[in-house]
Amino acid sequence: MFELEPVVPTEKQTEELYRQLCARVHKISHAERPAYEKHKEFVSNHPYRAWFIVKQENIVLGNVYIQYDNSIGFNCRDQITETQIKSILDLVSNKLRPLDPVPSVRVGKFFLNVAVSNIDLQNKLKNLGLKESQRSFIFEP
Repeated sequence: MFELEPVVPTEKQTEELYRQLCARVHKISHAERPAYEKHKEFVSNHPYRAWFIVKQENIVLGNVYIQYDNSIGFNCRDQITETQIKSILDLVSNKLRPLDPVPSVRVGKFFLNVAVSNIDLQNKLKNLGLKESQRSFIFEP
C-alpha cells in the first residue's frame, strides 16, 4: 500500500528531500547539488501546487510534485517497478485533477518531464501506455 505524505514541510521532510536530492542520478533542473540551507529555503517556499513524499509500508521510495502547468515531477528510486509507478500516478490523480487547459500556456492533462538520461523510466512509462509528446532543448545564447 502506497502513501502520499504531503510536504508541509517539517524539518524531517526537508532532510529526507535533501537525502533524495543528493542521491539523484538523473537531473533536469540543477547541474550541481545546492547547499543544505539553499535547499531548506526552497522547500520552505514550496513552489508547487502539491508535493508528496512517496512511501510504501513506511519505506520512502521518493517524492512527486505537481506544478501549475500540470506537470508531474517524479523522483523515485531507479528500482521502482512499472506497477509501483502506475499505483503512484493513480494515487496522484485520485487526489488532484489537472487544471483546466489554457491555450499556449498549459495542456489540460497531467504530463511528466523525464531526464534525457533516464532511459529506464522513459521505457517504464511507455510500457504503461503513456505517450511521448515532445522533447525539450536548452538554448543558451
